[in-house]
Amino acid sequence: MKTPEHPIFVESINYIRSKLGITGLDQVQQSILERIIHSSGDFSLQSCIKFSTSACEEAIDALKNGAKILTDTYMAEAAISPMAKRTLNSDIQCILSMAPNLVDSTLTTRSAIGMRNIWLDLENKENLRNAPFVVIGSSPTALISLLDLVESGHTRPSLIIGMPVGFIGVSESKNRLLNSDCPYIVLDGSKGGASLAAAATNALLRAAEN
Repeated sequence: MKTPEHPIFVESINYIRSKLGITGLDQVQQSILERIIHSSGDFSLQSCIKFSTSACEEAIDALKNGAKILTDTYMAEAAISPMAKRTLNSDIQCILSMAPNLVDSTLTTRSAIGMRNIWLDLENKENLRNAPFVVIGSSPTALISLLDLVESGHTRPSLIIGMPVGFIGVSESKNRLLNSDCPYIVLDGSKGGASLAAAATNALLRAAEN
């Protein structure tokens, strides 16, 4: 049985919808936009969000078939876990759980190593017939690490939510994703964050439940 949304959340979404007007997005894309605006209070995100062709449909199919959700922060993992449990009971793991405690920060990041380690480990153990769903809300280096793997012939994710936030390497990593063969949902430019990436994921979990 579908879990109802909280009345205050419903009221907030109705308000956001009234302010957005006609967006030209389909129902699932619209729900993602509404949730990230609800999480941020920022209506300008409407002009930043980009979807690859059939990204939402591919992601929903993957989630229904039990795709694992990988996040780049424990914050995103915590924000997605309650919705995952209420809907599809999806398995969620933060890539930092596979990262070393110390790295040479002049050469790489824990997130980049964690992404590579977890992707190779999952390929080895599970053969990734149902490719993971990847949520990036903080680390551009994790996104680059994953794209490097895909471009070298490793498994393509079922979706990449590419919403790292900040200025150094962020736009470059997003542009690389936009020009890749991976299905994506991207917030262009410097905007993003764990809460927005999690909100987009939660919208897709709701859509998959339905």
